[in-house]
Amino acid sequence: MLGDSHGWGQGSPGYDVIFPAYSTHMSVPYSKGFFAGLREHIIRKYDFYPAAILPGRGNQAGNRNPVSGIYKEIEVDVVAPVSAAGYYAPRHDERQAAANLGYLAFNNKFSEKLLILAPDTSGSAMFQVDMLTHASKVYIGVLTGRSGAKLEVYFEQKGIDGGFVHDQGTVRRGNTGGFLYPQADGYPIITTIENGEHRVPIRNEVTVTESSVVIDTFNPDGNEEVVYCIDYGQKQLGNLCFTYAGANADAVAFEHPECPCEAPDLRLRGIIFDGNNVRNFSMGGHTVGQWLGDGTPSFNDPPYPHVDELLRYVPFTPQLTIIQAPIVNEYLRQTPIATFTANLASLLDKLNHHYNHEGLKGMDVLLFTTPGDKVITYEGGASAPIGYGEYYGAVKAFAIKYGYGFVDFEQYFRDCVTAGLLDYEFLFDDNIHPGPYVNEFIREMLSDIIDLMM
Repeated sequence: MLGDSHGWGQGSPGYDVIFPAYSTHMSVPYSKGFFAGLREHIIRKYDFYPAAILPGRGNQAGNRNPVSGIYKEIEVDVVAPVSAAGYYAPRHDERQAAANLGYLAFNNKFSEKLLILAPDTSGSAMFQVDMLTHASKVYIGVLTGRSGAKLEVYFEQKGIDGGFVHDQGTVRRGNTGGFLYPQADGYPIITTIENGEHRVPIRNEVTVTESSVVIDTFNPDGNEEVVYCIDYGQKQLGNLCFTYAGANADAVAFEHPECPCEAPDLRLRGIIFDGNNVRNFSMGGHTVGQWLGDGTPSFNDPPYPHVDELLRYVPFTPQLTIIQAPIVNEYLRQTPIATFTANLASLLDKLNHHYNHEGLKGMDVLLFTTPGDKVITYEGGASAPIGYGEYYGAVKAFAIKYGYGFVDFEQYFRDCVTAGLLDYEFLFDDNIHPGPYVNEFIREMLSDIIDLMM
């Protein structure tokens, strides 16, 4: 989702920000703007997993205490180059992203934090994830290497009564969440992530049994960051177990001053369920060209290629881009109409070709407008040479030309005022920002549109 200060929720219900805010490039965490509301709607209604399970971040979504073995969190630099770059946000990247994008860029990303799982004197080690909601894919960030052990992943099986099924005193293992989740034919499928694509592992390190998936994280070539994906074929819910399952005969003990291990171990960056995400990268005071870094300063900062940076945190080709056209900022800058539409085309081309160089993957696009200037539109104020109407007309024509979805909220509200159905004062928080009513109305309409598409 992209927009300007309208998109980050300035003027929305409960908006009380006193500048300088945390970031000029994103909404406050408690925003009730239309994009914030749309994001909440999608996550809640479509069962998106609420958070990644990351060591040291305090958002252990469903993570139980370790069951057995040595379980320790340390810091080890991310090993470059990273083939699944969009899944990682090392600390130095976090600081840069906070300055130029806001905190959402690096939320739920792997970092220097590393979870060490090694056998204790009993020879076993395991931790469990009590899943909070359904997911069909599990992405596991692993630091493979010469000290890498074997990782076994399985569900503890539940029966028709919801209780665990036991075999000779131990909980039965399986590749589904239990009785309610029959195994899909041909699944699970295990891949690695490379440049936004799922690929078959090339080292033959994966074994799929009737009851579990085993990944040998030993890499004779040395340390390498790998993101594995276990695709179960359909949504699952249950207790997902991550277990030490022995080691390759050539594997050696991991040497680190904070974690002296006497045997090979498992080194995990974290776990992400499904990888679905909805992000609001609206930037107050920016034109489309300034999102791209066109060399002109925004009202909030010097020129910067914001879109190039945000794509560093997107691990796949975006499936849907929703843009609140930043008409107020285009008007204030008096951007030539041809430049405005050319920038829109460049923006969408850049987003669609992310990990999609040949353009074979489609990306849905929805453009919409918001109210402009109260004084000019409704009170007879003087207009600059390029008027608001020209910008609104240009974005509508652009959407029609390329077959993109388009909602002209500005025209709708103006028609309501003209028909005497609405007092224009209810549309605005100040002269150029929509008020609570507009934010709530747009949120509801966008949510309905998304429901039609999903």
